[in-house]
Amino acid sequence: MSPEIGPWPGPDYTAGANGSGIDGFEIDRRGVRAVSGKLIELAHDGLDTPLHTYAQLPVGFPWKFPHELARCLYSAGLSASVFWNDLNAEIGTAGVLIERACTRYDLVDNPLLGDMPFMEAGSGGVRPPDRLGERPAIHWNGPSGFYPNGTDPLPSVVDDGVEWQSAETAMTSFHRPSADWEEGIPTFLDLLVGSLVELANTLPLRAQDLHDAPWRGEAAALTQRALRQVYDNMIYLATWADTLDTACKRFLEVVDWYTKNFYETVDPNRPYWDELLDLGTTADSRTRTFLRTANPLFLEVLDMIPPPITENLPGLMVVDEDLKSLRSTIEDRKEYDSAALNRYDGRQWLEESEKLLQGREAAERTYG
Repeated sequence: MSPEIGPWPGPDYTAGANGSGIDGFEIDRRGVRAVSGKLIELAHDGLDTPLHTYAQLPVGFPWKFPHELARCLYSAGLSASVFWNDLNAEIGTAGVLIERACTRYDLVDNPLLGDMPFMEAGSGGVRPPDRLGERPAIHWNGPSGFYPNGTDPLPSVVDDGVEWQSAETAMTSFHRPSADWEEGIPTFLDLLVGSLVELANTLPLRAQDLHDAPWRGEAAALTQRALRQVYDNMIYLATWADTLDTACKRFLEVVDWYTKNFYETVDPNRPYWDELLDLGTTADSRTRTFLRTANPLFLEVLDMIPPPITENLPGLMVVDEDLKSLRSTIEDRKEYDSAALNRYDGRQWLEESEKLLQGREAAERTYG
């Protein structure tokens, strides 16, 4: 658990909890709608934060392994950014569904929250309607490909070894990274963790506001459980991002060590007396010795990278069209592309797609 985000401090709406307000029905529509607007603004603020702008980690090595490692770390940062967007969009969707619940008079008989009434869908994202025109405009991208319960795979990283390297190839590939690399992924991850902590401090307050509005009944309980599940995802993402941050910073430390010691060790044009002091070693042998020292340091970084990120969001953004489309895609692949599904990557796709379908079906049953 992230040291800065503790257990859920909001109202307890777990099944059967005393005081959860599941039994009976009560709603102050004006008060609940005011809270829904705060949730939408909270999501808007999160989605408006430019956390995703960062550069690739530095590369300039003669063997593939560090390059693949840098690509994996960069991809992991993208996964965290996508998760952040899904998480905030889920909060915004909760706000819109609560806002709509305030206009309904069938919540006792039909407590399911229903589908998100997306409008203006397109490549630029989606905007939910504001029936009364009283809240700020909000605009966000639709859910990601691994929403609400999928895993975003990381690129494979293979240690290809250094035994075939020479001083010439090492010198040709080497370049000294610029000073602004420190403003890359680690800075992004520090901002992300800080934003998650701030969001985690605010969301339980909005949940308590809903409880105190008051709003009680099965629909209220469903909403509270969804908000708590979102909060649990904040804890997971903050811990995951903090672990990735540590790996990225260690990678940069190894790169710094590599660049500072490279020329002194590898340079094939060193003075004659320096060659004699190395007892007859050659530039190529020194290069391989140096790279053999560097390679385990990069392996340490690989071991520090967290497993591929996995969402476990409530699924409030799931709509009927999503289910139909995913079911159809899976059925078509099984019928018309069975050979591809027998390959490893095809089996992986099918397993992950069926997992997503199960998660989205569960969300549809729970929330409507």
